[in-house]
Amino acid sequence: QLTDIAQHDVRRIDRLVSEISDASRVDAELSRAVFDPVDLGELLGGLLQARENRNENGNCKVVLRQTGARPASIMGVPIRLEMVLDNLLDNAVSFSPEGGEIDVLLQNIEEHVSVAICDQGPGIPAGERESIFNRFHSVRPEGEDFGRHSGLGLAIARSIAEAHDGSLSAHDRPDGEPGACFILDLPALDN
Repeated sequence: QLTDIAQHDVRRIDRLVSEISDASRVDAELSRAVFDPVDLGELLGGLLQARENRNENGNCKVVLRQTGARPASIMGVPIRLEMVLDNLLDNAVSFSPEGGEIDVLLQNIEEHVSVAICDQGPGIPAGERESIFNRFHSVRPEGEDFGRHSGLGLAIARSIAEAHDGSLSAHDRPDGEPGACFILDLPALDN
């Protein structure tokens, strides 16, 4: 029993050190990154397929919808944008009920491209919607192992969004149903 507790704590510390290192590396990397044209629709489609292939969506159904006649093109660093989207999808899966649906809406509207990822979980109280983006802040679903999360994921995701001259914010679901909706908003590439 004591050995199990020690191993759990060592894994948690190792994960925390790795994520702190990742956070520092991402900040430094993005400050000198060269941004390339990225089709966010292609990137998102590839990510969703990879997650499905790796069975990372649990028992949740992920539904992708896209609006706008033009491609969802932006300037960015694909691997970092994928990191943001993957984190948001991980959180949606984590907070969704068994067999829940996760709605992913990609929109290209005028000068902006946005991705909204909405779950059917408990939602986020209005007073928590900014603090969840603070480093080391973590509110996990009941029964989920706290040691698996450092509280850095959303902080890193927001840093990446801001480095792309965009934003990342938390909202209620637009349909009024229970759940959280995260919106990544980025400047569109001039077409």
